[in-house]
Amino acid sequence: MKKILLFLIVLLFHFYHSQVYTLAELDSLTLKYSSEENFKDAVKLNIAALSGYKINNNTEGIFTSYTNIASQLCSVGQYKDALKYLDKAKTDVKRIKNNALLARFYNEYGRNYCFLGLYEQSNKNFDTAIHAAQKVSDPKRKIELLYISYSWKWANFDELNVKDSVYSIKKKTLRLMPNEPLIYVKIAYQYIKEKKHLDSAEYYLNKALPLTFNNEQKGFTMYVYGELFILRGKNEKALDYYLKSLTFFQKRKNKGMEMDSYKRISETYMALDDLENSDLYLKKYSALSDKLQEKKKKELNIAVEKIIQEKKEEERKKEKNLYVLIFILVIVTLFLFYFIRKTYLKKQQTKDQLIEKKDELLEKKEELLEKKSQETHQLKKKVNASFNTLVQMAKNNDPFFLKRFKEVYPEFYKKLISDHPNLKEYDIKFCAYLRLNLTNKEIVQYENVSMRTIETRKYRLKKKLNLPADIDLTKWILEL
Repeated sequence: MKKILLFLIVLLFHFYHSQVYTLAELDSLTLKYSSEENFKDAVKLNIAALSGYKINNNTEGIFTSYTNIASQLCSVGQYKDALKYLDKAKTDVKRIKNNALLARFYNEYGRNYCFLGLYEQSNKNFDTAIHAAQKVSDPKRKIELLYISYSWKWANFDELNVKDSVYSIKKKTLRLMPNEPLIYVKIAYQYIKEKKHLDSAEYYLNKALPLTFNNEQKGFTMYVYGELFILRGKNEKALDYYLKSLTFFQKRKNKGMEMDSYKRISETYMALDDLENSDLYLKKYSALSDKLQEKKKKELNIAVEKIIQEKKEEERKKEKNLYVLIFILVIVTLFLFYFIRKTYLKKQQTKDQLIEKKDELLEKKEELLEKKSQETHQLKKKVNASFNTLVQMAKNNDPFFLKRFKEVYPEFYKKLISDHPNLKEYDIKFCAYLRLNLTNKEIVQYENVSMRTIETRKYRLKKKLNLPADIDLTKWILEL
């Protein structure tokens, strides 16, 4: 009896403990754990709170807990599990009226897709987050949410190499958070990648360093310092910064940047003729790279399947709306017909022949609408099926890919060959990839080549097409 009583007391305490948090308290404690990089306890806290919110049927509490858990999992690279919790939260998204919660939710989706390399899908979610954040009444909270969206869109545009968008989003981000250290680090890194204004790069890094307060910020700052000194030919100093960045990334459990640090350290040791250490860090890089690639491949498959499913649902909704519209048109047409016919019969009962002709015309009109609807539906199905087939063939490196592409896009192919008869088959195949709007990373994966090879192909293709340097090749292909 005593054991049962003790069990009930513990159970009641657990229920009470899981219910005591207001949303503000839960967010405050989660932020505290997160800032201390204590992600494990942050997840435990939200799981405990979740049970209380479920008992009380607190929709916002459940939604917040799922979003918080997903955020912590994303921070330690567990994207698959993070997406699962976001999907759970999504079931209640239509019931959430709190724009701050919605902005956080879509920001988390955007972050996960960014880490998985799905940059365009990532930006769509950040756009939704921005739309919600702009409706937040609290100015400070609004700025924080918009900063997250803008800074990650900046990273996405950088990966997509959309320079105009990078410049535009950079200005917006700076305007929101002028003293955020990672902004200064990003600006410095941009100069370093372009191999210009290195003094300005060092200036921004020096501004960022005293503002950094967690392992992630310190790690990125040290890493970019390393990149700067590599360009200046100061390999020993660069190595010192790379090693420091590695320590911070390991503390932060940022496996992606840990892997990049191994690679840069190996390359720097090689430049210093220290082959033993170079080989040691190269092995560490290779082992971690293989592990992360395998993990990312699985997570990416889940994300892609989810996106495909979302697109199918979107198509079904459009199809359903089309049928509803046709139904309404038919009903309206029938009503008008009935009203006109009744009125006309009262006034002109002697003109039966004219009424019959009108009946025939209206029936033909209905048949035409139905036929047009069916033709439109069939055409949409064919286009979607052909496009999906082509993408799958490209993914499988199918030898008949180009033949099928010519059949699906004959006008594009004829115009391309007519205007540029000097193009080789592999040039045409690359143009086909771009016409399907495949990203660089997708082409790298399907062709099994390096990113550098893809950039070189793009450069050579632009020369063959006589395109100016400032013209975006993909945009030009899509508009052809």
